[in-house]
Amino acid sequence: MRLSRTGRPSRSRRLALLATGATALAALVAPQTGAMAAPTVPKEPGPASAAAAAHRGPVLDVRQTARAQVDECFRSIGGPRPQPQGGVCPSGFQPKINGAYVWSAARSGDHAYFGTLSNITCNASSTYSGDTTPYLVKNADVCEFGKGTNAGALGGIYGDARTPQVLRVNADTQKVEDLTPASDPLIKRTLGLRGAAAHDDVVFLFGQSVNEGQAVGQSLSMFAFEGSTGTFLGSRNYTDLVSARGGVVAPDGNLYLAGRAPGVNGGRVLRWTGDKENPFAFEVVAQLENDPGYLTTFEDRLVASGWGTQLPGERGAVSGGPAKVWMSPPIPSSGLTFDGAAAWRPIFSWDAYDPDPVLGKGVAWGALTEWRGELYVGSYNQASVGAVQTLWKAYGQPKGDTLRKRDMISASRPATLFRISDPGTEKQRTTLLYGEEKLPVFDPNTKRWSAKPNLLGQKPKFGPSGFNGNVANSYAWTFTVFQDRLYMATFDGSGLITPGSHFTAVNNGLSRTVKKQLESVVGPSLKATLGGGDVWRMDDPARPAVAETLNGFGNRSQHGVRVFLPFEDKGFLYAGMASSWNLRATARDRGGWELNRLTPGAKRAPLDTRLPRDAREAAAGAGVTGF
Repeated sequence: MRLSRTGRPSRSRRLALLATGATALAALVAPQTGAMAAPTVPKEPGPASAAAAAHRGPVLDVRQTARAQVDECFRSIGGPRPQPQGGVCPSGFQPKINGAYVWSAARSGDHAYFGTLSNITCNASSTYSGDTTPYLVKNADVCEFGKGTNAGALGGIYGDARTPQVLRVNADTQKVEDLTPASDPLIKRTLGLRGAAAHDDVVFLFGQSVNEGQAVGQSLSMFAFEGSTGTFLGSRNYTDLVSARGGVVAPDGNLYLAGRAPGVNGGRVLRWTGDKENPFAFEVVAQLENDPGYLTTFEDRLVASGWGTQLPGERGAVSGGPAKVWMSPPIPSSGLTFDGAAAWRPIFSWDAYDPDPVLGKGVAWGALTEWRGELYVGSYNQASVGAVQTLWKAYGQPKGDTLRKRDMISASRPATLFRISDPGTEKQRTTLLYGEEKLPVFDPNTKRWSAKPNLLGQKPKFGPSGFNGNVANSYAWTFTVFQDRLYMATFDGSGLITPGSHFTAVNNGLSRTVKKQLESVVGPSLKATLGGGDVWRMDDPARPAVAETLNGFGNRSQHGVRVFLPFEDKGFLYAGMASSWNLRATARDRGGWELNRLTPGAKRAPLDTRLPRDAREAAAGAGVTGF
């Protein structure tokens, strides 16, 4: 390999190697245990910024409240796993951090509740590719599957799962409590806590569970707590829901949840009818043809972002598309009922933008929120495998690395942002804010790709997809409004290539040579160039977004903010972070989840958002994922 004077591959060589990508890393489920980092004393909240002048650089001061701890010691796959003593492992063992995501969040009074998830790449490997071959990526990531800790209890597919944590943080003191109901047998069969909601002093956390003799995706675990005290109220396993991501309290004063129904496609919206004595009481108020993912309010209505379904054994191909944005009828003071289910209707569909007839059905909707009287909606190339695997399911997978990489690059659909004005009315207008004027379209007759105008006939108002053209931003992960500013976090998979190299290569049928290049050349180069999750901020609807961070708030092993949780009255918001580097217990760019407290007030110089051309091509070719 020809090296430059810096010892790195020359630019021409890097271009060749970086284009030697794959598609789909991973992000899925499981948790961790261990002591929390000592809380820090918060600064005084910054002044409310609703009327503050727009600033073109970052404005957030970042302080860590907690982080995932070293909870195991690793030497070899299937080998002994001694517990660390004071975070230190015996000689010959590596420290391991199983906790990967802060996956869900809800507020109850002065407390924040968070749910976690562990060992993301391992779950993705089994979920999408079906591959359960144990593997080790040195100093990055290990997946043991049938030789893992939980293989005996949950089966070899979920041998790397760990019991998820329930954490409660006092927003005034930053004291962290671990409320995980360790004696509850259902928590031990729950792969991660993906959703959370709170209302009337009751907090719910929920996630996919593994029942005896079942695969994941067959039922949903739900856990209830008294919000003011943290008292555990009990748990329930549901078989009429298999996944849910969160809830929202609507203007009628009711809590609503949305989740995927069992079977091939579709989902449900539910209204909570319970109380503290009987928390597990819900009424179905809508049955939708898409899996309703994120749920928000717009004026007196509910809005849900629709997903297609990725069935086991199909490597992430999507069925049930196209994904649509769904809006409820006006909510009466008595609350929505199933009588109004038929009045739910789609207000926008991905295939109204994407000119490729197959890929128009292979992309989902991500985060969405109302801001200043308009609806902002982001997209999600489901785990980054959704689009290309949907294409291959329709037309067949080509042979060889070159054509497979070509398809992965062309099928790439990074995070795209739309603004919908007057949604659900005759005056509705949809504006492409970040996206592509032309998109690659595959011709199954010629087996070639060509650029075609998007079906809205619009140029993006502010910039390319990925916000600055970073195609590793595959997912509009979480949006929040805080102090009248819109904060948008993406899943940035550019720092996930190395730990995800095995899954990427296996799931897309790429050679061992490509796997090695991903692991040792593409991954390190991309992590150094683009690694770390992105957060973009809008101060003014008429102006482009500002980069708040492009490197995970200084940690390039963190591939994004998975959940925001605002405390508007206290002048800060929490950011629950995600990482997949379970063998990186280092001082710098440490793996494992982080929980950060973000306080506006610090104004810094604008970040350089320009991307080197080879980095853009690398991200497109390496294909990245998020959940």
